[in-house]
Amino acid sequence: MRLPAVAAVAALLALFVGTPAATAVDDPDLARFYQQRLSWEPCGQDIRSGTPGQDATQPPGYQQRLECARLEVPRDYSDPARTTLRVQLTRLRATGPGERLGSLVINPGGPGASGVDYLIDNGSAFARLGQRYDIVSFDPRGTGRTEPVTCGTRLAPAQGPQDTLAAKEKRINDACGRYSGGMLPWVGTPDVARDMDVLRAAVHDDRLNYLGFSYGSKLGAVYAHQFPDKVGRMVLDSVEDPTKNTWQTALGQAKGFQRALDDFAADCIRAKDCPMGTDGSRAQDQLLDWYRQLSDRPMTVKGKPVDQTTYVYALREALYSRSDWPALRQALAQLRRGDGAGILRLSDIGGSEAGGAHRVPVRQAGQDELPPQDQLALRAVSCRDTSERYGASDYPRAERELTRASPLFGPDIAPTLLDCYDWPAAGDDSSREVAAPDAPPLLLVATTNDPATPYEGALNMARELDNSSMVLTYRGEGHAAYASGDACVQGYVDDFLLDGRMPKPHTSCG
Repeated sequence: MRLPAVAAVAALLALFVGTPAATAVDDPDLARFYQQRLSWEPCGQDIRSGTPGQDATQPPGYQQRLECARLEVPRDYSDPARTTLRVQLTRLRATGPGERLGSLVINPGGPGASGVDYLIDNGSAFARLGQRYDIVSFDPRGTGRTEPVTCGTRLAPAQGPQDTLAAKEKRINDACGRYSGGMLPWVGTPDVARDMDVLRAAVHDDRLNYLGFSYGSKLGAVYAHQFPDKVGRMVLDSVEDPTKNTWQTALGQAKGFQRALDDFAADCIRAKDCPMGTDGSRAQDQLLDWYRQLSDRPMTVKGKPVDQTTYVYALREALYSRSDWPALRQALAQLRRGDGAGILRLSDIGGSEAGGAHRVPVRQAGQDELPPQDQLALRAVSCRDTSERYGASDYPRAERELTRASPLFGPDIAPTLLDCYDWPAAGDDSSREVAAPDAPPLLLVATTNDPATPYEGALNMARELDNSSMVLTYRGEGHAAYASGDACVQGYVDDFLLDGRMPKPHTSCG
């Protein structure tokens, strides 16, 4: 990647701060969308209710600053007059002190995560940035409160005594086609990126200032590809690899989670009373023994099953952040005593943190159960974003390769390659096109031991962007470095977003 002089980059970036936006747009049919005025109002109780972040940990005046609005966008940008969507938005108004810089749009990951819920729950994470930016987030199309993808309430019964994995995925996908078929062609990342450009104009910014985690990095890169002259200060954290296809991504995640589990086990056995023992190889055997035991004899905790799927999902969730390692150690100690409560609790924490939505889909134990809405949205966006369609004949190879990469995580990740089997909408590979040589440099943040988006993905993204984007390295574990609380990472990201100062080449934290 090209690395120009830091001073020159900083001077260039200093220009790219939100200012009153011009309303002109090349396509007259889109003019009314770009010229719309948002009606910001206090968020309704239906949005505020059930959000655990509404407590003393939020920034001062949080409740008073939280506002909601709807953004009208075309469902199909090639035929904008036909049907429109109303995108749910939320924002925290800038508090001061200091000159307001415009809006900072945040995407927490996914696809499938509600940006609205994320900002409501995690506003305190952006207190410094929120002094000079309005912090804005949204539910992407197909997600949350923006035309959510639905697939009914229950699957059609299985045909015949043998319901293979591929057959069940087809039943799910058939149901999605029946209930949301008209929406499925329009939920891809390029369409969401176009929605963000309409949002940019609606908040009166000439350029989009943006912070995207995990899948949000892909969304930001696609935006830079589509609208290079509208890119402001843009940070991509936990960067997806645009050079990898779905199969390669699944294999990389199996290896990444196994590496993270190895690191957790090594950390555990160095301490006293590790529930996995004091020997490294024995610790891995113990983890596999628990997996087999829960496969043969699932537990029940408060009426909920704790089986091998719950167990693997709990391990994965805890490995997204090193701060969850103590809770995982405690849960495994409980499991050793025959109590699965800690495992069940960990399996329910997904999506609460930045980047927490970039999840491997959890596999449903019941044959007639549908995944939750965020998982359906993940499937819909992912299948729209790729032309790959793997079926039953591909599964044995997938299971072999991924299990070889990780005996625990591989068998659970392999079925995700069947998610798009006979999907009722065509796939589109254009979301992997991220070249943006005419856009200003982006700041990419990558964690060396990230289980979900391996470190090398950021290097590949920087190369594919081809615009001198920089990679800030966080030497540590977990996903979403900015949300980890590391002061070094937060300092560099904040300095870039607030003042346009790019880190020097090869800068690292941790």
